Amino acid sequence: MRFITAAISTLFFTLVSADASPITTAPDTTATDAANWSTYPSVAKTASINGFADKIYDQLPDCAKPCMFADTSKTPCPYWDTGCLCVIPNFVAAVADCVAQRCKGKDVEKMRSLATSECSEAGVWTPYWIVPATADSSLQAAATQTA
Repeated sequence: MRFITAAISTLFFTLVSADASPITTAPDTTATDAANWSTYPSVAKTASINGFADKIYDQLPDCAKPCMFADTSKTPCPYWDTGCLCVIPNFVAAVADCVAQRCKGKDVEKMRSLATSECSEAGVWTPYWIVPATADSSLQAAATQTA
């Protein structure tokens, strides 16, 4: 037991005294920061409606078009950032609830497919267009109705 205690004490002393200099500067993370963002898609910093709606607006069913003007000012996202808008619950819920109220059947499915594709292209993880549970239920119910 004495041997183990002495060995641990010696090891601890060696580790502590090996580099007793204080840390005075932050590590250089330039290389790792660049690598972390290298796979993030380039985002244009402009949008006529918002970053979510611009690319899909012309393909949307007419019933869903007014829903694309949901207020982005209540999100932490810049209005042009597609990926951010795809995952912010209050924005996604506003769009989804509007679509569920205005659209039925295949129109709901088309809008959901376009949104999912758009968010996937923006680099968002599965399920891509992240819809809160209550809004998702509304969309599912609207998708089962006929126009």
